[in-house]
Amino acid sequence: MIISGGGDASINSVKFTTTHKFKRSITHERYDELEESIIFDESDTTSLVFPHYNALVITLRILDTDVGRIMVDDGSGACIIHPRVLAQVKLEDMIVMRCITITGFNNAVERISGKITLPVLAGGVTLETTFHIMDHDTTYNAIIGRPWIHTMRAIPSSLYQVNKFLTPWGIFSI
Repeated sequence: MIISGGGDASINSVKFTTTHKFKRSITHERYDELEESIIFDESDTTSLVFPHYNALVITLRILDTDVGRIMVDDGSGACIIHPRVLAQVKLEDMIVMRCITITGFNNAVERISGKITLPVLAGGVTLETTFHIMDHDTTYNAIIGRPWIHTMRAIPSSLYQVNKFLTPWGIFSI
């Protein structure tokens, strides 16, 4: 969506404001008392070289373990975790066996072997997240999709290589 000019627009109780050419500001009613906006600007680009085409990859704390190489994919309708992560933290016995198929971004049908619900800690906020288990060769340990992104009301930016969201303590960036 492109909003031009200096005006405000509101969609589904989310206020969108353009402040100038390179800034995008989004305010959530979840923490209205904070009166803060999430802004991406040049200060988020200190270690970046443009142009880049990198995926947004972060580290999250999943059940007392820091799990790196997690791709944030706002195009994914599911959260996916690789079984090697569950083996390393010895959680194989918590897997709910389930064989279902999901459609990948290239319309290929993929099978998952089960699902597991785990606490994911980010910015002092813990969210119980259901992961589908998929055993495919990948460089990522997990993929965080829209279920987590939307529940956290996070705003990921692959351009700025940051994921920001409001917490009761202010804006948190990963």
